Amino acid sequence: MRDLTIDQFSEELFSKSPVPGGGGVAAFTGSLAVSLGAMATNLTVGKKKYEEYNDELEEILVRADRLRKHLLDLIDEDAKVYNEVSRAYKISPRDDSEIEKALERAAQPPLMMMRDIIEVINMLDGLSEKTSRLLISDIGVGATLAGAALNSAYLNVLANTRLMKDRDKAEATEKVAGELSVYTKTADEIYKKVLIFFKG
Repeated sequence: MRDLTIDQFSEELFSKSPVPGGGGVAAFTGSLAVSLGAMATNLTVGKKKYEEYNDELEEILVRADRLRKHLLDLIDEDAKVYNEVSRAYKISPRDDSEIEKALERAAQPPLMMMRDIIEVINMLDGLSEKTSRLLISDIGVGATLAGAALNSAYLNVLANTRLMKDRDKAEATEKVAGELSVYTKTADEIYKKVLIFFKG
């Protein structure tokens, strides 16, 4: 999926094909959020006014590239595990154990997305004070996208855990995801901070 053009990805999403779906879109949105932060960082590095942050900004760019690539990888991983669940239901409709294993695996990519996106949100939070004021709107857009991506990934965790028969495992996964989901508040705070900058 990650090798599709934007137009091809959009066409696939538009079609009857179940993948890419919400999970792939969550990962893609997260990759856009981190890319916006990286763009603002790249355009700030070397500016005299922000030279005290240069080393830190260079490190952020390395982290951002790792996150961007991993989130794009998760588009394919999410599609793969969705197909495993679909296959388990078709091949072994009465075999709860195979379906259960597939659902457990399917909950993992969106959970990984959530962890990556939290890193993105924290990165954007720091960048809101360390990048050129001319680029502050991009930080705000990145934070908005990251918040949406986090909420979207959370829904995709729940979409799998709700079907699991092992409620202890399901609830343990839901608890972890629920704790991660609260970081949408940080994304909202970054957006509000940027809004205040423009409105005064």
